[in-house]
Amino acid sequence: MAIQPHSNISSARAIDLINEGLPLVDTYIEGYIQIIGNDKWDKEITFKNCIIEFFDGTITQFGKPVKFINTHFKKCRFTFSYFLEGLTIENCVFDDDLDFQAGGHNQIGHSISIKRNTFSGFVNFFDCSFNGDVYINNNAFLKGTNIESQKQMISFDTQPVVINNTGQTNIEAESAN
Repeated sequence: MAIQPHSNISSARAIDLINEGLPLVDTYIEGYIQIIGNDKWDKEITFKNCIIEFFDGTITQFGKPVKFINTHFKKCRFTFSYFLEGLTIENCVFDDDLDFQAGGHNQIGHSISIKRNTFSGFVNFFDCSFNGDVYINNNAFLKGTNIESQKQMISFDTQPVVINNTGQTNIEAESAN
């Protein structure tokens, strides 16, 4: 997947646009984007056809949908993050490890959908809890994931749909090392 963004913006400008509730489309975002969500983050976040140097949504309760479509992340993390109204990650590339540890918590009726992505690093779901539907389909986990492990304290209120992925999906650890 080759993304050709139409414009470059700074992380400060990207944060301003996110704060305005606007989607970011066809953009290269330079620097570090940090969502500070000590309380519930009340704006939808959408990235489509973007390249992002570093997106950090740790310790955030996303109260609106989060959508990443056809986007390349050089670095991204979501440790201790809740996706109350769902998370969609489709046709994206992640260059580094992706950490969802101690997160999830999508509400019933709001799915976590992770489809057709390439994850170059380990994807960690240790101690995640999912209340709504979860779909993990057609992904390439080059260093694996623990989404289907039995000993990593991952819980689902409904049976997840984890199919047609490449790479190990039941690693019994919090990292690939």
